[in-house]
Amino acid sequence: MSTDRDIVRRVGIGVIAGAALVLLSACGDGGGVQGARSGGPTSGASTVQLEQAPALPGAQPISPSDRVYTADQTSNTVSVINPATNEVLGTIALGAQRLGDILGPQYLRDVDVHGLGFSRDGQYLDAVSVTSNTVTVIRTADNSIVSQTTVGRSSHEGFFSPDGQTVWVADRALSQLDIVDALHGGVVGHVTTEPGPSKVLFSPDGSRAYVNHSREATIDVIDVVSREVVQRITGLADSFSSDMALSPDGTELWAAHKKVGKVSVLDLTTGAVGAVLDTGPNTNHPAFVTTPDAELVYLTVGGTNETKIYQRHRDGAPTQVGSIPSSGVEPHGSWSSPDNTRVYVVDEGSDSVDVIDTGTGMIIATLRTGQEGQAVVYVAGAVPSGPGTANLTRQGLNLPIQNVTPALEGPGSSDLIVRAVDGLDMVKFSGSGMTATTRYTVYVTHDGRQIPLMSFITDPNGNKPQALAFVQFLGVYDLNSVTVRPSNG
Repeated sequence: MSTDRDIVRRVGIGVIAGAALVLLSACGDGGGVQGARSGGPTSGASTVQLEQAPALPGAQPISPSDRVYTADQTSNTVSVINPATNEVLGTIALGAQRLGDILGPQYLRDVDVHGLGFSRDGQYLDAVSVTSNTVTVIRTADNSIVSQTTVGRSSHEGFFSPDGQTVWVADRALSQLDIVDALHGGVVGHVTTEPGPSKVLFSPDGSRAYVNHSREATIDVIDVVSREVVQRITGLADSFSSDMALSPDGTELWAAHKKVGKVSVLDLTTGAVGAVLDTGPNTNHPAFVTTPDAELVYLTVGGTNETKIYQRHRDGAPTQVGSIPSSGVEPHGSWSSPDNTRVYVVDEGSDSVDVIDTGTGMIIATLRTGQEGQAVVYVAGAVPSGPGTANLTRQGLNLPIQNVTPALEGPGSSDLIVRAVDGLDMVKFSGSGMTATTRYTVYVTHDGRQIPLMSFITDPNGNKPQALAFVQFLGVYDLNSVTVRPSNG
């Protein structure tokens, strides 16, 4: 039987600088595979074939022409990173950062930049904004906006179709996908789905689209040519699936269930759920990593501030073989480089990206990005020539952010994130295990007085995933004096 040391040597996981890499014994839950590959842009007269992540071994190494992008929900930007140098080049500003501007009746730009996708040739990026219900298509070579389309309510994630002509967008508040003309803009079609579609991914051969949901425990399988649902895979661990990923060979899908801390592992060759993994609170994005020795999945778990590593097995359920503590808090989006040597993890609560070396299991760089990053994607061949810095700004970069553990009266646990935005500070509270259906107030002590910052009511389980307030806070109040207590206490 394999030992932990054998697994480390075989999988290529080492020790993290400054923190122990947690290694677990080889026992676990279900196997499978899935992903997306692509042919790509041309350079001069010769055609360069690109493998877009997730990819199988043999894909091209990290290049200065590649880019990593993050969707920054609070600063309303897309951060642009050169993965060859681990340098944040700047941000693409899609909306205002100042709350007063956003709430104005004449505001026309994007709000809450959230989801990302890209064309298989690497020439275009799509950004989905969940509050303004917009899909923006960006030319990667010069960061310019090609088109912008208003879609259905609560649009969440979208991805380019395999031919690069359209973007398929999931409308969480509806039961449909919107199909957007990528270059010219405008909705050109719809696909009816189960309630609350959350994300769209395409099979490596481009024949099928897969859709998870926020209100139904199913995966819809869509024929791309006919744009009709041809199969519904049922039996997922929960009705809410915020994110999912496909294995590189297109045979396995991992659907993450954030609210219940589980992952459904689907065998797409049989059309059935092969395993359900207990992964932890606020389970977020899976990222497939394939090496000559092992087939792995890196999975962000926001509630425990770590990226868990699972090994996939052809004859059984996946097993957890490691864990990498985040440099910050609330790891959310993740994506692997095509050559499988790096995984990029967005720390939503720290406005940063951790760059993980998959050979050593070490975080080799932490990059300050735009505010409240959500999705991240790696796009090979995004900038065929030149620096690719045209049209970039510094909006949302290097702004103050602090993480606070408030004094909580009664049961439960809580966190507070305070980040500077233009003109105000955003205070974000999250708590769990508190008294059910109870109003709480967050106070800060200042000059001997307790000043209320916000109030909220917990759900029937005693949780409050998110409460927001905008105040003048940083540099005024003592962050060590924050308390949370029942309002009648």
